[in-house]
Amino acid sequence: SLSSSYRIKQWYQRRVRAPYVNLLKSTNIIETLTGNIINAPTKYGGDCTHYVARKGMNSTSKYFLASTHVSYSSRVSAIKIIDNKVEVFNTDGRSAVFDAVIFTIPALQLLEIDMGECMSPEVKENISKIQFTPRFSVMCVFDEAPQYDWVLKYHDDDLVRFCSWDHIKRSQGLDPTLLIHCSAKYAVKNTDVKTKEEVADEMVAQLRQLYPELPTPKKIIPHFWRYGQVYKPYNGSPGFISLNESPLVVAGGDSFMSTSNLSMCAQSAELLSEKIRAAFNIHSNQ
Repeated sequence: SLSSSYRIKQWYQRRVRAPYVNLLKSTNIIETLTGNIINAPTKYGGDCTHYVARKGMNSTSKYFLASTHVSYSSRVSAIKIIDNKVEVFNTDGRSAVFDAVIFTIPALQLLEIDMGECMSPEVKENISKIQFTPRFSVMCVFDEAPQYDWVLKYHDDDLVRFCSWDHIKRSQGLDPTLLIHCSAKYAVKNTDVKTKEEVADEMVAQLRQLYPELPTPKKIIPHFWRYGQVYKPYNGSPGFISLNESPLVVAGGDSFMSTSNLSMCAQSAELLSEKIRAAFNIHSNQ
């Protein structure tokens, strides 16, 4: 996981979210973050409790999906309504039939799927107007590194906006590992202009300017997210949209919420659950 991989108390303070956080805490999927955070943005400062997913943020999703059958690395290419069912085709030529389909991918990726009659011109236009902020990150792995009085640090710098000593943050016994992120402004400016390797070279060069005492990394791992956080959500922020009522085809996630964060993803999931229960006459206690 090359994301910043920590979450803050604002999510926990929402009473409706508390059960999720309590469950993740009780199973040690997330733990309280220890160590200093320097120059955190005001919205992350003050009386906050910070949490970290020591095995990466995807461990939270995997925990909730553990009781289901999941086929990973399968990309949908098209869907087709057949006899009140939904046939789903993927890019390697396979297909399967389902009673309902729920999309939670970044909404712009819906436009890459052949939806047949499921997506009206109006919905397609509204989805096309959604905007995301991309991100570049670099993981620098060292044989050894100096000790610092911080675990996470924010900088007023477009190339090195955020730093995290991941081996300390996660307490996983890793080699000294420093994760750096650029600013959203820099990422927007350089997306489809420079490769992630070119950006990584610039970010590491700037890191050396900020911390000249750091040794040369033995390994540099660059990463690029085209779809980071939602900057401009779906018109009206409805929480989810119905692409087809029967059989049910819906799309949700923070693309359809007013704010892009973990709390809004959870709220969208709850709205989707209510829609699915209503469609199949499932009571909330079932």
